[in-house]
Amino acid sequence: MRYTGESCPYCKVEFTEQDDVVVCPDCGTPHHRVCWFAHGECAAADKHGEGYVWQKSAEPEQPQETKAEEKTHTHNESNLDIICPDCGESCPNGSLRCPKCGAMFITFVNPTGAPPVAQFKPGFDSDENIKGLKSGDIALFCRTAGASYIKKFRKKCSWNWAAFLFSPYWFFYRKLYKAGALFFAAFISLNLLLIPANSFVNNRSSAFVADCEKYATEQLGESEQSSTESYLAKTELYGEFAMNNRTRFVNEMLKPMLLVYGLMFLMLVLKVAAALVADRLYFKKACAEIRRVRSISSDERTVQLELFRKGGTNIFFGTGSYLISDLLILAASNFMTR
Repeated sequence: MRYTGESCPYCKVEFTEQDDVVVCPDCGTPHHRVCWFAHGECAAADKHGEGYVWQKSAEPEQPQETKAEEKTHTHNESNLDIICPDCGESCPNGSLRCPKCGAMFITFVNPTGAPPVAQFKPGFDSDENIKGLKSGDIALFCRTAGASYIKKFRKKCSWNWAAFLFSPYWFFYRKLYKAGALFFAAFISLNLLLIPANSFVNNRSSAFVADCEKYATEQLGESEQSSTESYLAKTELYGEFAMNNRTRFVNEMLKPMLLVYGLMFLMLVLKVAAALVADRLYFKKACAEIRRVRSISSDERTVQLELFRKGGTNIFFGTGSYLISDLLILAASNFMTR
């Protein structure tokens, strides 16, 4: 690994062969992936305008055995190993992943010798009380877009555009599986009802439209069909035919269309409901998980590691629910229209 021996500019922990490293596309500065996402920008962002380019620090030559002994001595002296919350393996302080089971850790630093805890962006008040929870715990639980959700959690009512645009998949993405299952069932049900409704509209309206065309053609004659005046006249004749056959127009055109529009309106109502309840449900889940973790452990490192592991997102369930819904709707459409 070309960055071995270099340190992350945020957490000051040296990179190892197992670390997941993100390199700034502007200046080339390496960061731990967790640190990059926690701060949202390059540590040298203020220098980009000056044309700053990261350079690998010069490393004095030293026998490999001496390096290994020094590293082992420092590690044993600190006695601050991270215990993996998944398998219980003892991992060196600063590890990003458990070497045994691969569980993801948050980067910890220990500048003073006190128990290492997560480092937040300067200016962020991690002890702010938000409805009984520390904002730092919420940020660790949310991981991505933590600051945005903290602002929403301060309010009594909030709107979630992600839930509105991507329901019901957003709920699975944020690990709200029960709510996701309910919205998923509702959306699938409405989509399955829309398939025969659209087919019904097409079948009922096709005969009426054909009769309108026949009536207009008979009134205008074949010779005038290509003129602009004829097009306008034909449109008037369509309206005249519909007025003369009001009952048929209502039964074969209006009612079927209202059925489809009604189902589409219910779909919109579901999306609005999802956007309105999403943040409240997410905060409720965050409260339950944070309080549960705090109740079973008083060690700050263990608490923060567990919150980092239990929270965050699940891209697999988010994309998986989308693909499953598409396949179900496609299969149902093919079956119903055969």
